[in-house]
This record gives sequence, structure tokens and C-alpha cells, in this order.
Amino acid sequence: MKIIVRAQLVTDWGEVTEVDVATFSRPAFGLNADTLGLSLPEGKGLLQQLQQAISGAQADELCNLHRVCQCCHRWNPIKDYRLRKIDTVFGTVSLRSPRIVSCPCEPPWYLELPVSPLVPLFRERATPELQLLEAKLCSGLSYRRAASLLREFLPVSAKFNHVTLRNRALRVGQRIDGISPSIDQAASIAARAGWSIAIDGGFVRGVGRGELRNFEILTGRLASPHSKPYVFAWVGSQSTGAAERVSTLVRARTGSMSPKLCVVTDGANNTLSIRQALPFPATPILDWFHISMKIRHVEQIAGRLRPRTETERSTKNLLAADLGRLRWCLWHNNASKLDKTLRQILLMCRIVVPETPGFEKVLGRIDYRIRDVLSYVLRNSAKPVAYGRRHRKGQAISSAMAESAVNQVINARMCKRQQMRWTPRGAHLLAQVRCAVLNGDAAEKLRAFEAANAYRVDPEVEQFLERLQRAA
Repeated sequence: MKIIVRAQLVTDWGEVTEVDVATFSRPAFGLNADTLGLSLPEGKGLLQQLQQAISGAQADELCNLHRVCQCCHRWNPIKDYRLRKIDTVFGTVSLRSPRIVSCPCEPPWYLELPVSPLVPLFRERATPELQLLEAKLCSGLSYRRAASLLREFLPVSAKFNHVTLRNRALRVGQRIDGISPSIDQAASIAARAGWSIAIDGGFVRGVGRGELRNFEILTGRLASPHSKPYVFAWVGSQSTGAAERVSTLVRARTGSMSPKLCVVTDGANNTLSIRQALPFPATPILDWFHISMKIRHVEQIAGRLRPRTETERSTKNLLAADLGRLRWCLWHNNASKLDKTLRQILLMCRIVVPETPGFEKVLGRIDYRIRDVLSYVLRNSAKPVAYGRRHRKGQAISSAMAESAVNQVINARMCKRQQMRWTPRGAHLLAQVRCAVLNGDAAEKLRAFEAANAYRVDPEVEQFLERLQRAA
């Protein structure tokens, strides 16, 4: 059997052209598991040849249309041809790019100049679809592994390697970083319920020494009850102020200059400084997990008490009951019971006279840790928080969403199983790609970048050309 794959090309004005794309031979008695259908190399070659045929026909059709003057309908001559190679998802295509001598009556130049219609359309050597695909692969895999997968399944160029892939992925990250987030469609509904933001940091290994040996990437999530959480990340040295970046993100996503925002914090200095520098009010919510773990630590210390006398046994039982009540009071924001419970715990730690060696030392540690918990809560909370009520309403009470962002953005790509060294710029730009892929708006941001950087003639040049046309 002989298989001929033929493409029929029909132009907008009705001309029909048939192009033989590929030919395959399959002898009747040669059928086996290896020769059934097309092999992977044959399929890749077929896709590349079909892409070349379609792309070349598209370019020729467009150039023929541009040869006709829009004003006098004169057939413009061609000065010369140049070859332009473009990397696509299905291989590298070669396009004949003619330089057409423009008509003196045709805008915007009004001069006889050699102009190529393909230059403003293809300003780069790769299509946006291919760049987005490569960036998505690089956001989850190492550059060498992503390049190997592309070579395995797609008809890429023979010169394609991981360096090209890295450069394109970082270029996509730079473009995404320059586009502000889009307004959430559910912002009008979510604005009434409020927004929550949690920020955390993770360290990656740097390529340098000293201060650049390890550097921190800040990441987190912005969420509301009526919208999908939005992931963000940045390296401090590669961006503007953290507070400015957060405020821009929150205002862009909420569509409000003064949104109702809660900042879930674990008490870290960088999170506190960001909240304090925001240009609009934000309510701090201390992470419940950290509060609970601090109380749990006190309970473990109390569990090490080894009483021998009746007084010591009573003291241990009362401490266990009061520590369990302490967590309940903080969960339900019962200030009166909280004050009473703290006074009882501190009073027992100070007035009980133990007889067993070491019992007094453990009581001193409990006294210190209880005061540490109280100081931690008062230092990081502007006002008491009813965690139980917030939890029942579906509002954030812990920084778990920031911890998961650290795992998804930083650990999954830059640490743990993919131990690599990074420059701050490379880590920052790849983090932008990673966040855009997780948020699902990478393609939207790239389209916004293309629209903002579309080919336009400078206004001053247009004015000069118009004056020149009037003078002629």
C-alpha cells in the first residue's frame, strides 16, 4: 500500500492548489505491530511538512494582498526576497518574505520604500503558542528535562537545547511580570465578604557566595469566599517594594482602592512590615495553627510533671484543665474567661511550693511559656479575633494557604527533588511563570502584553509623513 497525504489550499479569491505533503509505503505482507499506522518519527515528520505547507501558503497569500495599493490599486513591485525562519509547535517553518516597494500614495509612509509585510507580524523567532508551551513545561520541570520531552514528542529544530528553552521561559516570565493582574469577575460579590491574604517565604540555593548563597522568595495567596485563590511570588531584590507590590495586586484583583482585607500572619517581621506599609487599612489575623502549637508546647511541658505528693498531683490536674480551657477561650474570643484562666495558671506556677526535685523548674518553664503565648498574641493582633466564628463563616484563620503556595511555587520546582542553584533574577522570573500557570492566566497575560506592545508607527513620524504628503 502507498499512502499519499495531499493538502488542498483554497485562497480567499478561489484559487485552488494541491500540495503533496508526504508519502508512505506499507507493503501488504509487511504488516506487524511495528508497522501498524504511523510511527512517532513519521508522525512528527508529517506534522512538520504539513505545517510548512500551510504556513508558506498563508505567507504568500498575505504578501500578494499587500502588493495591491490601497489607494490607487496599483500592483507594487518586489525588490527582493528574504528567508525568515519561525519556530512553531510543529517544527521550524521557512517563509519567503518579499520586500515590496510601497506606493507613494499609500499610508502610513507615502514614500517608495521596501516594506516587508511579515516583519511586524513575526518580530520573534518563535510563535507565542510555542513560547507559552515551553514556559509551562519549564515551570514544572528542569530545563534539560523539558527540552528532552519536547525533542521526544514534537518536531523541534535540531539545534534546540535547554539554553534556548531557559531564555524563552525567562522572557515569558519577564512579560508576565510587567502585566498587572486582571480584575476578578466576582469582585463585586466578594468585596462585601472581604478578602484574605497570607504571605510566607522560602529559601532557595543561590549560585553565589556570602549573601547570595541562599536567598528568600516571598509567596502567598489572595483569596475570598467567592473566588479562586490567586497565587503570587517574587524575589525582593528583583521587584519594587513588597508593600507596593501587594497593594497593586490586591487593588487589581478586587477592583477597589480600599478593599476589605485581612492579613493572615504568623508573626514574622516581613509580613508585619508589609501590612503596616499598605496604603489602605488591613486587619491582622494571627495564625491559629501557631497559637495552638504554642499552647500544645505548654501542655507537653506540663505533661512532664512527675508529682509525688497530693499537692503536686492536684496542681498538675488543675494545670491540665486550665490549659485545655485556654485554647477554648482563644478560639471563642471569651476575654473574661481567658483573663481568669491565665491568672489561675500563673498563680499556681508561683505560689505552689513543690517538694519533688525538678517540679519547681518545670513550673517555671510553664510560667515563662504562658507569658510568651500571651505576648505573642498581643504583639501580633490589633484586636481579639473570634476564630470559631470566622471558621464557621468560611473565612481564613490560618496561613495554610501560604504554606501550600510555598510547596507549589518554590519547593516543587526549585527545591526538594530538583536541587538546583539559582540567580535571583532567574528564580524571580520563573516564579512569575509558575504562578501564572497555577492561576490559569498565563495566556491572558501574554495576549495583554502583545496588545500593549503591538507594532505602531511613532506619532511624531506620522505627523512628519502627513506634512510631507501635504507638501508634495
